Amino acid sequence: MRLLQGEVIPVTDIELLSGRARLKAAKAEAGFFEHPSEDRIRRSIDHTLLSAGTTINDTAVLCDEAVRFGFASVCVPLNCVPDSRRILSGSGVKVSSVASFPLGASPIPVKTAEVRWALENGAEEMDVVMNIGAVLTGDKRAVREDLAALREVSRGAVLKVILEMPMLNDTQAVTALMLAEQAGVDYVKTCTGFAGGVTFYHVALLRTASSDRVKIKASGGIRTYAAAEILVALGADRLGTSKATQFLRPLE
Repeated sequence: MRLLQGEVIPVTDIELLSGRARLKAAKAEAGFFEHPSEDRIRRSIDHTLLSAGTTINDTAVLCDEAVRFGFASVCVPLNCVPDSRRILSGSGVKVSSVASFPLGASPIPVKTAEVRWALENGAEEMDVVMNIGAVLTGDKRAVREDLAALREVSRGAVLKVILEMPMLNDTQAVTALMLAEQAGVDYVKTCTGFAGGVTFYHVALLRTASSDRVKIKASGGIRTYAAAEILVALGADRLGTSKATQFLRPLE
């Protein structure tokens, strides 16, 4: 689906997308979906630790678990990036971090400075909260400027933009998705978890409304294998969770 002239998405289009997404989510929750393999789920995990007071010991444990379980990446606070990069060197596990987290309210120079510092110190992927206030007020120009600056500073790295979907209605969510896709982001991410967790409907709506050029990261409250299965089946390419070691087994 493309933005129409004037970038006003007709109500009928939103209703159509929403209806399709609700049906997909309901069918998946009822068990009617193709079950992804455990290996696929394992390789989708961003093993996450974004707590205040995270120590080097916490980071070391997180990194060790990511290697033993075969996860895609660790997602850590900015100050933990250098240690994570050192610990994970040669392991194949990526280092990701966050910027303007969890509010998305940092001015563009502050956001880009955080991203630049993280990348210079070993991060390969960045999860950045978009300008949620601008999305809520319909200020597309501010959203575009925010996204363009983030894409420019993160060239060569993976950029995941957090939409904070629990705060958005369907029109706002689809508009934010389309602006992110236009900016060339690699992933759209459902939420930080601070304003509410991911739902099956969130992922179904994003996958229904997006093209194949953009990937989807689901995060916020993913605590069970059953939930992980459904989210991946609905179209999530990555899962951000701190609980994956509780529902997956270490590699043999």
